[in-house]
Amino acid sequence: MLLYRINYCKNMNIYIKKSSYTTKQGKSAILFDCFRGKYRKKINTNVYVPSDNYNELENLIIKSDPKHVSLNIALKKLEEKKELALEGYTEEKWTNKELENFLKSGIELYSLDEYVMNQFGEAKSKITSKDYINVVKVFKKHLYKNASIQFEELLDIELLLKFKVNALKNGLKQSSINSYVKKLKVIMNNAYRDGYINERFNIPESIIEEVIPDKKEIITYKEIEEGISKIENIYQAQSIALFLLMLSCKGMYPADVMNYKKIEKTDPGELLINNLFENDSAYIKFKKSKKSEKYKYVRVNLAIKKLVTLLKITFHMTHYKKYSDILAPYNDPYHIFAIDINNNNNTYKNIWNFYQKMIKSTINYSFTSARDSFNIILEEQEMTNQTRDILTGDISEKELTQINSLKLIDAKEKMRDIEDRINREFRLIDLVEILTNKLKLIGNNFEYLALEKWETPKEFIASINKFN
Repeated sequence: MLLYRINYCKNMNIYIKKSSYTTKQGKSAILFDCFRGKYRKKINTNVYVPSDNYNELENLIIKSDPKHVSLNIALKKLEEKKELALEGYTEEKWTNKELENFLKSGIELYSLDEYVMNQFGEAKSKITSKDYINVVKVFKKHLYKNASIQFEELLDIELLLKFKVNALKNGLKQSSINSYVKKLKVIMNNAYRDGYINERFNIPESIIEEVIPDKKEIITYKEIEEGISKIENIYQAQSIALFLLMLSCKGMYPADVMNYKKIEKTDPGELLINNLFENDSAYIKFKKSKKSEKYKYVRVNLAIKKLVTLLKITFHMTHYKKYSDILAPYNDPYHIFAIDINNNNNTYKNIWNFYQKMIKSTINYSFTSARDSFNIILEEQEMTNQTRDILTGDISEKELTQINSLKLIDAKEKMRDIEDRINREFRLIDLVEILTNKLKLIGNNFEYLALEKWETPKEFIASINKFN
């Protein structure tokens, strides 16, 4: 018994307890209760819990409490703090004062950073989750914060004004500020529903400003031709070929180049809209936007075939050795890439950041200008609203199946008219030939490769290696 008392006195004990005092709001402070022999000290953790909803035995808030999630995370952090304190006291031989100072330093409450990294992002796709993690990074950058951002801080209008002023000083556009703040609102209102904050997040009027978009300009044949004349390497040539492909395919975006699919007309779903397709032509489709279930349909004409061939072979020349896994099989005549951009988002971004620089160095337009140019031409055409919706991808596949066959035929004819207009406006076949000749001039005769007959992947790789 005496031995037990001696060991007991040597050890520091720390309990987590609820204070016996209750505030007017019915809350009690959680305390660290420290004792060893004759030494005893109670330290306020600054975590307050609803007295009636706190289970002291298990150190938990009951689930019926609207803030049980955030409070239980805080209580768990107190448990971790207690264990660290005991470890420091025992192994590092802390004094009682050092122990008290450590416990008084408190805990970092569950932050916006942790919430977005863990809980909020769980229900999102990888790309969307990374997008919202980036929102937090942008706020920290322009608030000059290294520490985590607490929820309560963002309910202060002064902090949001500080973010806006700093962001504008640092060169961020108002349109980007609007976008980041709106995404922050999504995060904060999710946090409100999850019980981390007590009030909804409202964007002050002084933070968001209306931005008049720049007037969209149509690129010209001459500008593209001049851009081709500036080409000094195969990567610049690929960037212009990618731009021409996007323009030819009703204004694709970079993600569409990775994700478009060849239509199999015998598929039951496609059979129902067969009147939209010409019998002797191949078609591809791609989603109008990342989250949409609506598609744009494109006939694979001669210009598109030539561009896909050029891109397919040159990308095997430049990327096969290190990035063969992102390329479509050599004998697939319709696709350039085979990459899941949700699971390989960094690779996808790196590719397009690089080629965005390449296109700027030649024609000084971004890839989004391909869609702008297509849309400007489309707006000039006379057609029914329904046909316009089909051409712009503003109609679901289910709605398409319910359209009268004669109207689908009319839409098919209009698709061909627009395609012919694009080809005339930009003389696409001429530009592909000029681009091909430019590649020859800089030592990349991909047409020579295209003439070879490959029967096995090994033969194809041998041909590609001739250029490496």
